[in-house]
Amino acid sequence: MQNNHAGSILGERDGLRVIDCKACGWAHLETLPDAGELTRFYESRFWQIEKAGALERIEQQHEWWSEIYGDWLELCARHTDGRDLLDVGAGYGFFMDTSKTLGWNPWGIEPSRVACEYADRVLGWQPFNHPWQDWDYSMSFHVVSALWLVEHLPDPLRFLRWAHDQLVPNGVLLSVVPSDFSPVQLRANHEVDRPFWWIDKTHLNYFTPESFANLLGRVGFRIVERSTLFPVEQFLLDGQDYTNNPALGEIIYNGVTHGDLSMTRPERLACYGEMAQRGEGREIVVVAVRGGQDVGL
Repeated sequence: MQNNHAGSILGERDGLRVIDCKACGWAHLETLPDAGELTRFYESRFWQIEKAGALERIEQQHEWWSEIYGDWLELCARHTDGRDLLDVGAGYGFFMDTSKTLGWNPWGIEPSRVACEYADRVLGWQPFNHPWQDWDYSMSFHVVSALWLVEHLPDPLRFLRWAHDQLVPNGVLLSVVPSDFSPVQLRANHEVDRPFWWIDKTHLNYFTPESFANLLGRVGFRIVERSTLFPVEQFLLDGQDYTNNPALGEIIYNGVTHGDLSMTRPERLACYGEMAQRGEGREIVVVAVRGGQDVGL
């Protein structure tokens, strides 16, 4: 990431300020953490402290996660015949597990020792227990996945260039990031008790579909598939303020997952694909083919 960060302030909460950085081409926190401190945080604090309780929720929602992961893998399979997959930021290993069930050959990278121990003990996977920068295997993959990872990185360009280099020619990147400062979010922001609720100290970067597509293009990726997840901010516009009400948030989430599971895979892919083409949805889900070399902008 470049050093001359400057841009208008998009929002602030709890001492965190997000700027629309003209030097970078995407929005990010005005003050970025030290890289070494950030590495230690993800090794020893993120899953253990920051996301305490997340594992239990993921386990409870296993059916829904398996179906959604399967949807995204189906999008990847449309563009590659190979099945070697590298999941970066593998967490507890559930995406790797789903991919194996569907016939992929998954590898993983995860800095958290606790998450890697769970993946090994419960799911039978052993992710590479180091930051992605330490990966030193001489391998190429048909798919590199980065699910809810890029928003956490102090230098997204560096990571995406690295991911580009891990792929076979015409290999694909599957990436998921939150869609933030969207029109529906900004409308809902006037209706909630916690304005700019989506600004989080662990989210360094904030993307729109356009800014994320531009970032991928700079590295040499070409987007071939788009998807998303249900735009839960719609509930805020209906007066259901879950931003400061975890119990209501759980009810809403359960309703959304039930709706997703009531559809077939083709129905979900069509529904969320059409929504993503309109620039709607809570997440930016893209499959991007490795193209030419990084243009270096």
